[in-house]
Amino acid sequence: MSNGQRALWMVLITSLAAPFFASLISVGLALARPLTDFAMPEAPTPAIGEFAVDVFAWSALPATVAALGLMPFVLQQGTYSWLHAAVAGVLAFTASAIIFPFPNQAALPVLAFLAGLIAIGMRRLLITAGILLDTPKT
Repeated sequence: MSNGQRALWMVLITSLAAPFFASLISVGLALARPLTDFAMPEAPTPAIGEFAVDVFAWSALPATVAALGLMPFVLQQGTYSWLHAAVAGVLAFTASAIIFPFPNQAALPVLAFLAGLIAIGMRRLLITAGILLDTPKT
């Protein structure tokens, strides 16, 4: 597989799978609301299904931006480090939170951290699937 093909598949899969994982994690946190009040202050939430779809739709842009930001590394080396993934996830989330109004400003640090973790998880998923290389091509 060429690095161009790796980059294409990485962007496509990340643009769909990362919002799915973000939605799953957010629904899990919403269902565990009594245990997560310390991290995410109370905010009115719609029905759980509507909430999951809203999170998926909102996180599609940061996931795509993070993937596009990582694309030059994949084109050059066939992979990127976990640190690149974390930084791309947090920066893309932060840019999206600035562009799109976010109802609960107190939850932004926790959500940005989760965005970085999701990006690291996506890297591992892509390596396991054989799309990204585990170590850079020399």
